[in-house]
Amino acid sequence: MGWLTETGRVVALESDAVWVEADRSAACGKCAARAGCGQGALSSLLQSGKGRVRATSGDTLDAGSCQLGDEVLIQVPESTLLGGTLLIYGAPLAAGACLSILAARWGDLWSAVAFVGGLLAAFAILRFMSLRAGGVLPGLAEPRLAARSANQLDDLLVKS
Repeated sequence: MGWLTETGRVVALESDAVWVEADRSAACGKCAARAGCGQGALSSLLQSGKGRVRATSGDTLDAGSCQLGDEVLIQVPESTLLGGTLLIYGAPLAAGACLSILAARWGDLWSAVAFVGGLLAAFAILRFMSLRAGGVLPGLAEPRLAARSANQLDDLLVKS
């Protein structure tokens, strides 16, 4: 299993985790689909390109040893990205499509209304599940801390 990595700065501390602020525009600049993707534009519009994520202790770095302002490397399993994408985008589209097909016998307007209702209901269910599980959707892994500085990052990459 592979890992996706991102660097960020510690902005808040908890007893068992830290909150890391990462620059989303840096990741968008490296992506081949940046010109056709709405995520970069949406995040820059809504959050000025900054994203905060909660990261738990990892194998090489404990959350309790981090200080505010530390630059850290966080890791997320690739399977979480793929599963999360399928869940967050696929479930609402499937719900909307199913309801739209069921409502098609009453005409196009009802079919369109049912599709929008299915989308909204699925997003609400996902939001409720996320809040109930402490901010993480069930079955998806939380990001974990991997390293604190560039020196630790070099050591970590040599070991892998």
